[in-house]
Amino acid sequence: MPYIDFSTVPSTKIGKPFERELKILLSPDNNPEVRDFTLLLSTLAPDGGCTDLHTHDDGGELMIFMSGRGRAWLDGIEYELKPGVAIYAPPGVAHRTMNTGGEPLEIACIFVPAISTDYIARNIEEAKKARS
Repeated sequence: MPYIDFSTVPSTKIGKPFERELKILLSPDNNPEVRDFTLLLSTLAPDGGCTDLHTHDDGGELMIFMSGRGRAWLDGIEYELKPGVAIYAPPGVAHRTMNTGGEPLEIACIFVPAISTDYIARNIEEAKKARS
């Protein structure tokens, strides 16, 4: 049975303007028992850490907000983010999240079907290039 201690997973940091930290927790690429989903922990930096406006064409993304405060935009509609809130972005629907509070905004992101770690790595590199 897959078991993961979040604190033991290495992270990738992305600087401004998309300041956040990402950890790939469970994926078919890093655990042979995981087949149908990818679990990612995204921690947006206080006071403005965010994602770019993006879509996932091949699957949906379920975002569960665990700590912090923020705003999300999903298909042009704005939502308040706080612990205990979840948002689902269906395939092809544009979405973005932003931390508007003074503490980290932690998001458990579940992709169904699973996305490859190569896809995640390409998105990280694109976000890093955006700050240049």
